[in-house]
Amino acid sequence: MADAQTRSIDAASIPLTARLGFTIWMLVWVPVVLATQGPQNFWWLCNLAQFIVLYAVWRDNRLLISSQAGTVVLVGLIWTVDLLISLATGQSPFGITLYMFNEQLPIALRLTSTYHIWLPVFLVWLCRRQGYDRRGPWLQCLIGSSAIIGGWAFGDPIRNLNYTRAPFGIEQVWLPDALFIPLLCVATALLVYLPGHWIVRAVHYRNPRTMNDDP
Repeated sequence: MADAQTRSIDAASIPLTARLGFTIWMLVWVPVVLATQGPQNFWWLCNLAQFIVLYAVWRDNRLLISSQAGTVVLVGLIWTVDLLISLATGQSPFGITLYMFNEQLPIALRLTSTYHIWLPVFLVWLCRRQGYDRRGPWLQCLIGSSAIIGGWAFGDPIRNLNYTRAPFGIEQVWLPDALFIPLLCVATALLVYLPGHWIVRAVHYRNPRTMNDDP
């Protein structure tokens, strides 16, 4: 009982400075995206994640934070590696940061895209502070699949939101959308949510204070 009480005290509310800092960031980022890309861009998984995290940090919702942590960490890691290699060699190995070198895009948009570097650190810190909820990836399967379907149904095909039109930059012409979109939802769960879950859990469990916080 004493250990449970200690864990409850340790998993304190998220500091007000963290909540306000992230809120200020959102007040900067959202207008930039709306002005340069329009609301369709919010269908991207990592963009949608930020709205969920904003709600979660004010509600101290560990489940919602955990649901987004794996996706944000894995995508952010790949994005950062791709950017660093592009800067060093001039070649983008995954092709996901090519837009960062497109001078036709507003500099504000490209600068705010660097959230892929620091947001994973913020999410890991939140999980280590609040505890990691192992139900998160299951919830993310629902949230992420909704974002994929939403991007396909309501997004401009040229945007290729969540790679619903051209996975890996290759136009999808092999399968009917009624079959491809469900397969994409499953593949994203297996290739993004699950590996991200393993990464966050591995980092989380290095903190003895939160090892037993999972439900």
